Amino acid sequence: MASIAILEDDKDQVQLVSRWLTESGHKVSHADNGKEFLQLLKSGDFDMAILDWQLPDISGIDVLRHIRLDMKSSIPVLFATQKGQEDDIVKALNTGADDYLVKPLRHGELMARVTALQRRSGSADEFDILELGPIHIDTNNHIVRVHDETIKLTQKDYLLAVCLIRNFGKVLSREFLLKEVWGIDSDLNTRTVDVHVSRLRRSLKIGPEIGIYIKTIYQHGYRLEQMEG
Repeated sequence: MASIAILEDDKDQVQLVSRWLTESGHKVSHADNGKEFLQLLKSGDFDMAILDWQLPDISGIDVLRHIRLDMKSSIPVLFATQKGQEDDIVKALNTGADDYLVKPLRHGELMARVTALQRRSGSADEFDILELGPIHIDTNNHIVRVHDETIKLTQKDYLLAVCLIRNFGKVLSREFLLKEVWGIDSDLNTRTVDVHVSRLRRSLKIGPEIGIYIKTIYQHGYRLEQMEG
């Protein structure tokens, strides 16, 4: 698992995010202002950074600029902030952020984004474990569990589950899923995707029971989301 540095001045937020990360096996270090955070990064070997934007001294954007330009570090950076305007998101990404989440943070989405950043940076463990709420997938051994109950899936349903979780929060077209799961472009009727998604909902108990659902995007495809509340 990853060693993650968090820049956040809200104590409640730090406690919440730190608990989520440590429960998934990550090591967490924290600073509540930009200057201390930069010293923290220089003093440790971290796999990822999670930055707030609005801080008591310098802004998260200034911290990011320092990481990229002065430290010349390529460490994956995830912004987690209340600033949710499109201009803010674009500014952060153009400055060098790898991903962006708007508060309030949701457990499943945060963990999925952290896993995705690990995978992209090559820092993911050899044994790739995907976790989303009570869903746990060991991709090395092809073992799927929900609430510690082992679930048997067909090969295509398993690949579909992995694809959806790895792309949590993203709209995936039926054509994309056909290519990713079945390895074809459009030679198979897209109704096949609908049948497998319906079956996966039942197999993984996706719905209010676990707080996660697969949203159907009209005339396009699907998006795996966490339920509000």
